[in-house]
This record gives sequence, structure tokens and C-alpha cells, in this order.
Amino acid sequence: MYTIGIFRDSSQPVLDYTKELVSLGHEITILQVGDVGSELANVDAFIIEESTMSELSTICKNILELRTRLNKLIWVLLIENDNEAKTKKKIYLQLGADGVSVYEDEFVLQFSNILKRIENKEEPNVLQTRSTVGPLLELLPENLSVLIEGKVEISLTKLEFKVLELLHNKHDKALTYEEIYQHIWENETAEKKEYRVSNIIFHLRGKIEEDPTTPKFIKTVRTIGYKLALNTQVNNVGMNKA
Repeated sequence: MYTIGIFRDSSQPVLDYTKELVSLGHEITILQVGDVGSELANVDAFIIEESTMSELSTICKNILELRTRLNKLIWVLLIENDNEAKTKKKIYLQLGADGVSVYEDEFVLQFSNILKRIENKEEPNVLQTRSTVGPLLELLPENLSVLIEGKVEISLTKLEFKVLELLHNKHDKALTYEEIYQHIWENETAEKKEYRVSNIIFHLRGKIEEDPTTPKFIKTVRTIGYKLALNTQVNNVGMNKA
């Protein structure tokens, strides 16, 4: 159903709630502290576990980096309801966490319900926007640039343009990380193909999206890759030019 990233200290015992999330159909990804990068765009929500080893500053840093990069559900799970819990809750919420709670049996259902409401609320707005806007993108190969809604021309690198051109030619169709990688680097081998593709997408979104954390054009297709979401009025200028 959803991919949930859990930031967990490697020395921390595995809590039973992860099994409950899996039983509800969610996919769990265990993340290490500091493992915050553009490849996390495929994760739908994050849980940051407090542990006996984690410091307040470490959790604060994770919240700030996640909130800066992604507009996803972020929840901090406190292991103990100690004297400092109230103060920590306030700090985490001020930094951008969507929720902070002490671990209890009801946590899984509470977290899942909130995640579903967020996803169901966002999707109709996307569909409505597509049906009302005019031309969105014009690719300009001679300039290695893209024109946004006929108003702003944005320069791209050669690789960025190559990726956007591929997504445009297959717009509204999900392309895998492998397909995108082969189109850009062909037979070049690399250990982290998904990371290299995600990194270019991250920079592309930073240039063409009004808000990269909630992309309007380049959509993440969970467990597959990316697609370019366009309406039927999109213009394509000079695409047949060399």
C-alpha cells in the first residue's frame, strides 16, 4: 500500500509495530541515521524512532533535512514517556514533524489512518489542476531549455534535458529507473543506478517545479520509477530537430 521509511538505531531492538505495518500491506524500509538523500522520494512516510543511544540534536537534524527535501508525513516515535517527553514533543513539532507520540499499541492504526487521509486528499486536487491549466511545457532543444507555461525559459544541463526529453516522449507513462539510466548512460556500468537517476530527477525538479516537494510535472511511481504528468494541450517545439 505505502512505503514507510523507519529511521532506527542499529542497536535498537525491533519493535512489534513494524510487523503490524507489514500485515496491513505496507512496505518497510529501515534507514540509518543520516541516510537522507534524493532517493528517499520513493518513500511515502517516515517514522523516526527515539532510542537510548540517539541524541536530541540527531533527531532534530533528521526532521529538518526531511522537511526541507520532501513534503511527506514525518512522525517521531518516543520510546519512553519520561520527564523530558513534553519538551521534546514541542521541539520536534516546531521543526516540522507532523506528529510525535509515545509508542503504544494504537500507534499503527493511528499512523495508517493519517497517511491514508493525506494521500486521498491530495490526488483529486492533482486531477483537477490538470483539467484546468493551459499549455505546460515546451522543450527547446536548440537552447537545451524548457519553457514553463509559455512564460519562463529555464536552462538545463545536457543530461537534464535528455531525461526530460525521454519523459516527455513517454509522458503519462511510468518509466523504470533502468530505462532512464540506459537512455542516459547507455552501456556504462554503475553500482548505484537508481541513485544516479534519482539525483538527476532531484535537480530537474529543483529547476522546473514550483515546489519540488510536491512536484506538478515529474511524478514518482512507487517501486517503478518516474513519469511526466501532462495534459493534452502540452506543446512540443522542435522535437524533431537534431
